[in-house]
Amino acid sequence: MAYTGGELNSLNGEFGISAPKKSVPIMKLIRIHKPKSKDELYNLIKFHYEENCLCGVKSQGTIEDFGKKLYNAQFVKWKKAKYTLKQCIQWEYDLFITQSLKGTRVEKNAKEILQSKLKNFQIIDTVGFVDEELRIDLIIIKHEKEICGIQIKPETYNYMKESIKKFNIDANTKWGKPVLYLFYDKYEKFTNINKIINFCHLSKKN
Repeated sequence: MAYTGGELNSLNGEFGISAPKKSVPIMKLIRIHKPKSKDELYNLIKFHYEENCLCGVKSQGTIEDFGKKLYNAQFVKWKKAKYTLKQCIQWEYDLFITQSLKGTRVEKNAKEILQSKLKNFQIIDTVGFVDEELRIDLIIIKHEKEICGIQIKPETYNYMKESIKKFNIDANTKWGKPVLYLFYDKYEKFTNINKIINFCHLSKKN
């Protein structure tokens, strides 16, 4: 089981190690190349660090590099290493590889469910600035009008530090339209999808 929580999660966030501009825009990479396995995604990250791909995505390092940055950040934060280099590399592997592939699967499932429930709406994936900087995964459209954005998160997100939540909310706000959070549990079942569906139906009356 992938484990990406705990102290290393806070450390990773505080030092911005997995920020797209400091690491790799992982979801963009996945959407372009559509890797089918963990090994394929791992090698894609390495390739986009060592070579220049026509897709334009550039990684700032390999999984091992990101793990080393996380390991070294301990000495700045705690003046010692609470976790080994191997543990730090594994943590970044779980984040970039395991969780990203899971996130892609969950996002695809969310899009399909929303589209089946909102037949007269259009559900589109976000790309570039809206995806990476505004932190929006999907946009729901009705008659060419953007109704709302959707950010998909595991339920555990509710227990994250308030500073992390605020960072996402501040990014969402820049879009200028409602951004709703769609949560899923450990079984990848969406827990509040009806709230989003009702919001969209009500929006037709406004």
